[in-house]
Amino acid sequence: MSDSVFDKDRIDEIVRKIKADKTGRLSKTMQDIMDVCEKAGRYGFTLKEISIIGTTGWYLSQNPEMREFFDTLIKMPPMPEPDDDVYN
Repeated sequence: MSDSVFDKDRIDEIVRKIKADKTGRLSKTMQDIMDVCEKAGRYGFTLKEISIIGTTGWYLSQNPEMREFFDTLIKMPPMPEPDDDVYN
């Protein structure tokens, strides 16, 4: 693994945030993120794909309109398979 992935200053910042959070939510959230990413890696997602998915999740947390858009997309029924008989 590349040492540049594990930036010491960034790790120190994460540790400071977790220690300062008296609710324990940040620690639990960090563990949840690591667990999901580990599972995703085992199931075949690449690090780049996991990064894109995680970044999208962060942007959704910052933009309620984007969150609503994605929720609507996810709820849409799948398109039916093309019916070749209609076209022949």
